[in-house]
Amino acid sequence: MNNEPIFGIDLGTTCSAIAWAGNGRPTILPVHGEDLLPSVVSFTADGPSLVGRPALNHMALEPERTIRSAKRHMGSDHFWDVDGLVIAPAHVATVILKELARAAGRASGHDVKRVVITVPAWFTQAQRADTRKAGLEAGLEVVRLVNEPTAAALAHAHGQDIRRKALVYDLGGGTFDVSLVYQDGPVVEVLASHGDTGLGGDDFDKLLMGHVLERLGDKDPELLQAVEGSPPARSRLLAALEQAKMALSDSTRTRLLVPFLLEMDGEPRHLEMSLERSAFESLIDTLLDRTMDCVDQVLADGRLSQDEVDELLLVGGSTRIPLVWERLRARYGLEGSAAIPPDRAVVLGAAVQGAIVGGSRVDGILVDVAPFSLSVAVIAHLAPSGPPNYICRVVTPRNAPLPSRHTERFYTLHPRQEILKLTVFQGGHSNPLANVALGEIAMSGIPPAPEGEDARPIDVEFRHDLDGMVDIRVIDLLGNREVAGRVAADGEQVAKLMQQTRETMMKAGWTPGDGSDPDPWHPLPVDKALPEPGETGTEQDEAHLQDDLQQYTDGPDDARALFKAVRRRHKMLRNRYPELADELLGSASQGLEYLDSGEQRKAMQNYDDLADRLFDLGIFI
Repeated sequence: MNNEPIFGIDLGTTCSAIAWAGNGRPTILPVHGEDLLPSVVSFTADGPSLVGRPALNHMALEPERTIRSAKRHMGSDHFWDVDGLVIAPAHVATVILKELARAAGRASGHDVKRVVITVPAWFTQAQRADTRKAGLEAGLEVVRLVNEPTAAALAHAHGQDIRRKALVYDLGGGTFDVSLVYQDGPVVEVLASHGDTGLGGDDFDKLLMGHVLERLGDKDPELLQAVEGSPPARSRLLAALEQAKMALSDSTRTRLLVPFLLEMDGEPRHLEMSLERSAFESLIDTLLDRTMDCVDQVLADGRLSQDEVDELLLVGGSTRIPLVWERLRARYGLEGSAAIPPDRAVVLGAAVQGAIVGGSRVDGILVDVAPFSLSVAVIAHLAPSGPPNYICRVVTPRNAPLPSRHTERFYTLHPRQEILKLTVFQGGHSNPLANVALGEIAMSGIPPAPEGEDARPIDVEFRHDLDGMVDIRVIDLLGNREVAGRVAADGEQVAKLMQQTRETMMKAGWTPGDGSDPDPWHPLPVDKALPEPGETGTEQDEAHLQDDLQQYTDGPDDARALFKAVRRRHKMLRNRYPELADELLGSASQGLEYLDSGEQRKAMQNYDDLADRLFDLGIFI
């Protein structure tokens, strides 16, 4: 047995931490004299990178060289250009991990070589792969990836011989997760998980920044223009706003004071403004609604009512906001528990899991789940005339206990098919474009089907390990042969696969199905010509609308852009969908009116409804 201690790391959006259970009790190890290391890296021109508090302080001087909240971009093709050097999110994570390992080594007296790293439960395969990559490049052996709310539950369960069903509500700096767990003594079993990797304290800061800039524009338009054109001034303002946000958790009003914000006409300008908790709460109310929707979903997935939940565990620094407690109490009748400080629970749980993996004497057994469904794209039905109907067929259901193995049987498209290609998707929607493409695997040299048979059976097997990483096997049953690989696409590969999938489906004249087509299910072939659609002006215009919508997500700015895009393509809508055009255009116009009048909640409802209608028509956002 390897006797080296296994350290637990919370690689957070806002702050990171490292802990171990060297004495049988999980303990956070100090970094630069503090429990929490700001997840900020500044790449200086004339020396080594600054990490943590020094980088955060340096951000006001050189924001263009300083990177924060890199975790929100893990698994994507996003990068930063610093003096011509391309910095990927995983590289920023590597620098932070190295700093944590150095500090923990000094504090513990042990070299930090083996680690458990926590990730949001809702992290994709690409994001998990980037996290592992960052650990490897930091010179660490990542023995396990653990979901953050699961780690927090393990920390709360440590040393407690009780039975309870608990909701773990984890609202951090950049991500949100919620898990339903069952604790039976030292055993923590995850029943269901849900979340939103694009929602957290950073979004609250952005809304507060917009609120302050709007008020500044009313009071001093020239100063507003100067601030908007000065990255250092915006960095100073953001740092002050973060402190003000925290102050509003303790009082109903605070003073925002930013001395020497910038210089104008050779004179220093300061910013002073009163901020009210009630105003801040009204800004974030819609975002908290999104977290409640996730809680509702996880209760439904776990088949429990709110009355059957024994405890609500609050995790993540953003749960210190009083409105979070109030909303949860009002909606679910549960009083939040923060027996362990919300921003420490995850790293302490990671340390417990590290001790368990290392065989140390520590209470705790963890049973986690896969938060996403996994599916493959198939042709569900081939009509004598008309396009193939592409849909996704789920192989691994969401919330399957880990480790897991699931197998589904498919069939070749025709008796003499020699090659097939499978695209693996994360998500369980029947429409492939509503899921996320993770990777491809192909099998060639397939023998003909037996005499008199229309197709040859092919088994597809997905195996989830304890990290939530996925291996795939494609098995030709009659030929007793297989191909295998790991699903671990990075952000650039995911974007490319999604574009290829969209082009293939649209080129074939595909339209959304309802997933109710009968078996047999056929893997997507690569040796069959697909029909070309006619090149009509209407189809070109619809493609333009599709392109218009690709960049939009779910914020007020994106809602406005969606409404405008729909109105720009009014001719296409009237030609293509005459019965629905007035309804769609009316919804877009009404949404713009709501936005202009400040009725954001109503506008976002219009946005959601309009997006759903467009989706039903095969136009995807």
